Amino acid sequence: MKIRPPLVALLAVSAAALTACSGSGQELGYGEEATGDGVDVTVVRVEAGSTGDLASLKDAVKYDGRTPYYLHYRVTKTKDGSVKGPSFDVANDKNRLTRLSILPSFPTPTVGDDGELSYSPAPKFEKCTDDQSSSDFNKAPQGETYEACSIYLSAEGDTSAPSEVTWVEGTKNETVAVWK
Repeated sequence: MKIRPPLVALLAVSAAALTACSGSGQELGYGEEATGDGVDVTVVRVEAGSTGDLASLKDAVKYDGRTPYYLHYRVTKTKDGSVKGPSFDVANDKNRLTRLSILPSFPTPTVGDDGELSYSPAPKFEKCTDDQSSSDFNKAPQGETYEACSIYLSAEGDTSAPSEVTWVEGTKNETVAVWK
């Protein structure tokens, strides 16, 4: 079968488009900014914690041998209206780390010795605080910036520090940027 020149050109353009959409992302250093859909994101730093930081968690013993790492980042709105914040994968040379989700809006109910129901607040981590909620950010105008932090846990017994942070977006988890 003989391929006609216009078809060859079409195939070349299609291949280039697929390569551009593959989500390989840009490679950056900490402190450098990447642009996604409606937001600019900067990974500022990844800070190691200690196993003692996890003592405030319910059933803290199940986190023995794991190290928390605090991912500090900055997000700036590049358009008005609702935007989706970044989703990250954090990995070291051996493993992908597990994100620790703490839901402060769902306090833990406890029953005291007197039978009274009370609610204990969600644990707080001094090394990891956010200065604004994402719902407030969606109401903010273009150009608004907030600083945030997420906690990632190493695998049990893994002492390797994170070597990369990947910003993934969309249902196919396409890579927007990788900070190393």
